[in-house]
Amino acid sequence: MVLAQGFVEQLWLPADYWDLSIPVYLFLAVVAGGGFLAGATAQLVRWRRDTQPGAIESDIARWGFLVAVLGAAGAGLAVLSHLAVIYRALLFPIYLTNFSSWITIGTWILVVLSVIAIVCLLLSLFGTEAAADDGASLFPRAIVAKLGLLELLDGLVDRVRPPRVVIVGLYVIGSLLAVATIYTGFELAIVETVPLWNMPVVVPLAFLFSGLAAGVGLTVALTVFFEREVDPVVGGYTLATGVLSGLSLVTVWYGWTEIATSDAPAAAASQVALTETNLAVGAWLVVVALAVALVVGLVVGVAALTGRGSADLERVAVPALVGSFGLLVLGGLALRIVMLLAAQQDPVVVLG
Repeated sequence: MVLAQGFVEQLWLPADYWDLSIPVYLFLAVVAGGGFLAGATAQLVRWRRDTQPGAIESDIARWGFLVAVLGAAGAGLAVLSHLAVIYRALLFPIYLTNFSSWITIGTWILVVLSVIAIVCLLLSLFGTEAAADDGASLFPRAIVAKLGLLELLDGLVDRVRPPRVVIVGLYVIGSLLAVATIYTGFELAIVETVPLWNMPVVVPLAFLFSGLAAGVGLTVALTVFFEREVDPVVGGYTLATGVLSGLSLVTVWYGWTEIATSDAPAAAASQVALTETNLAVGAWLVVVALAVALVVGLVVGVAALTGRGSADLERVAVPALVGSFGLLVLGGLALRIVMLLAAQQDPVVVLG
């Protein structure tokens, strides 16, 4: 570009780094972490309380591990759909060796979490202990039974089932990896030329809190939808979802104030996009979803934990949890989408 001497012009560069498969990946990876945390802690609570078969903890554990497996699988498929050369992703131990890159680190985190989640799900679904249990979360057993493989799989799982201390170790490692899905925020936060992304604390925490809230909330929603029960155990997870939603809301609001008060030209452009274009609908969806999940999570969670809920509250608890936590999932995905679509890169200043 040639400019007359003395002129200054801002050359804007688009911030269209990735397509919409990437926000799906960034979201589902953390949802998988939230599901695993719900499943692992529920199983530990069950062992701690030494509950009998049919306890609600077992259903929470199985639904949580299922959310983790499906979330991780969905995240992986989203990444594969984005890549031009798929075999490079399948051979990631060979091609992804730069461990200073969050893409490499994140791939290993997601893959290892997926493997641990699959193992934990199989251990919770099959074997003698699972055969004596009940609940809608055991539906994969019916599918395997139709294939005539249930007895074989039950026997195999019983033979290879590790000692409880090893399983607890898997839960601990998986839980650490679940929290490590905060890497999804760092993948954006390292881009210094995009003010909407370059918030090294805000973006990773917003992604972590909202994703974990969605994963735990989805586990709770599935459990209460099929079991129609909101007891103190469910209340604890409901309260945790509300707290995580509240932390997400506070973090997102703080990030918004950072953008609104920034003197970077691209920050102002992103603010306009989030308030004066169609993206404003997505931005409000994020706020409303987090706020509703916060209120419902706190009210229903405290009522269930204390046993002081009224009869009316008990009747509306299940639809309230399913509806609000379903909205929370949509809001968490919307957060990633608007973060990508509203991003503007700081302009290159050209001096004539």
